Parts: sequence; structure tokens; C-alpha cells
Amino acid sequence: MSNIRDTTLTRVQSDVVAKIIDYIRREKLPVDSRLTESQLAEEVGVSRSPIRAALQLLAEKGIVISAANKGHYLARDGGTLDAIDLPISPPPDVSLYDRIAMDRMRDRVPEQFTEASFMRRYDVSRAQLVRTLTKMSQDGLVRRSTGHGWIFMPSLNSAKAYAASYRFRIIVEPAGLMEATFVLDRPATERCRAAHEQMLVRAKSGKLSGREIFDTNAKFHEMLAVMSGNRFVAQAVEQQNRLRQLSEYYVYDDEDRIQTLVREHCEIMDALLAGDQIWAATLLRRHLEIASRLAPPFAKAASERTP
Repeated sequence: MSNIRDTTLTRVQSDVVAKIIDYIRREKLPVDSRLTESQLAEEVGVSRSPIRAALQLLAEKGIVISAANKGHYLARDGGTLDAIDLPISPPPDVSLYDRIAMDRMRDRVPEQFTEASFMRRYDVSRAQLVRTLTKMSQDGLVRRSTGHGWIFMPSLNSAKAYAASYRFRIIVEPAGLMEATFVLDRPATERCRAAHEQMLVRAKSGKLSGREIFDTNAKFHEMLAVMSGNRFVAQAVEQQNRLRQLSEYYVYDDEDRIQTLVREHCEIMDALLAGDQIWAATLLRRHLEIASRLAPPFAKAASERTP
């Protein structure tokens, strides 16, 4: 595996580098292939500036050769490149986001709160706190109240609600795959499968956050719901994702669980890609039944509070 462990990247930089590497591998570019900023910018979907920075990084790692007035050339055969482990430097707001989410999930903070109380609790500036709360609001976790107040949105914060949610999903989601209006989106399914495989790579490097796992998980279930062709199924799954995002950010807290998640999701996608909706629906039902038996985070929180 190629290594860039000694360079800390932002999330955007990491994405650009990963997409360039993916392009080189996919096209199996030979050694000495010329890499132009304009072509890569179009391929990746960004401006030339981040492409230029990514190429400089790849040059430092011996993957690309950059010569003044001559451009950039591939130093290694594209077919031999493996996935790259990219250390990500999360912005400060990310860790604050996770701290607030974890505290709410474990019932350490109230449903309603003020900015002043959280500034004291987390020892942060108002600007940093508001940025974080704005992001949480965009993710559907909180909403503004009067003045400088905020309110956490409803979530699956009890064992009863958690179990009821899964029973509902077991009824709805597999049925969506059996709808007469179901149409397989093959490109989307293949992209989703690739994202799951990449998630395993990042999990092994210890660079995978609970939020990333949840987002990939949620997108998978929403993709299946959209392909059902039934907008009510899609709306129901979106609503369930909003409700469960806080409680499930930290469910997959070890590599074994992540591997199980990826394996089960990939089995479902493989069945769909093979044209077997019945088997895919059966696998999806089994997947949800297994997931429903995982200990919810608030159950762990309750045990922590027990003397």
C-alpha cells in the first residue's frame, strides 16, 4: 500500500488525492503518462488549484514526477497502485460536533440549551460553537429556539423507540425492493459498493469516524428506497435516517462491526446487480433483524450511570 502517513490532509485535499489515484488506477495509465491539471480538474470536478496541490503531494511521495515547464508525469504504472492511506486532520469543529452528539446521546446534556451554557461546558468561543451547531442543524440534529437557545431534534433515545423503529423498517424496506415500480440504478449501486469497500480500507487505517459510517449506511438504505419507485417508501426511510442518526453514529465502534455492515450491504447490492430482487429483499430483512439486536448507545449510557 502506498503511504502518505507523514502528511496531514484536510478532508477536501484527501478527496482530491483519492480521486486522482482512482482515475489513474481505473484508466491503468502507464509510466510517463502526462497528467494535465485541466484534464484532472474536469475528471475530479474541482478547480485547478486543489489539483495542483494534490499533484505536488503525489510528487513528494514519488507517485508523480513534476518538472518545471514540462508538467506532471506518472512515475509508476497505474495498474500497480493500491489504495492510499491518507491521514485526515479534522477541523476543530468536528471534534466539538462529536462531543456534543455523544453527550446528548448519553443524556449528559438537556434537550434545550443556550449557547452560553455550552460555551462554558465545552470551553469554546461563540463563533466555533455556532459553526458547529449550524452544521448540526443542517444535519437535522438541532434547531434554533428563541434568542440564543437551541433544541435537540427528536431522536431514537430509548430502547422502546429504537426497537419500534427497526420493526417499522423491517416491514417497509424489504417490501420496497419488491415493488412493481422498482428499477435498479446500476451506476449508483456500483458507486455505493465501491464506497463501502473504501470504508473498509479507511477503517483498517483507523481514519474512519462514526459519522462517516452512518452517512455511508444511510445513503445505502436511501438508495434502495429511491429505487423502489415509491416516494412514500423513500420518505419513510429518509425520516428514519433523521431519527436514528444521533443514536447510531457510534454503534459501529469496532472493525468487526464495520466489516459485518459492509459484507451484508455488499451481499444485498450483489443480489440486486444479479437481478435477484427476492434474494436481495430476504438479505435486507435479515440485515435489519441483526442490526436491531445491536446494543443501542443509550443502553450503554444507562449501564455507565448504574453504580
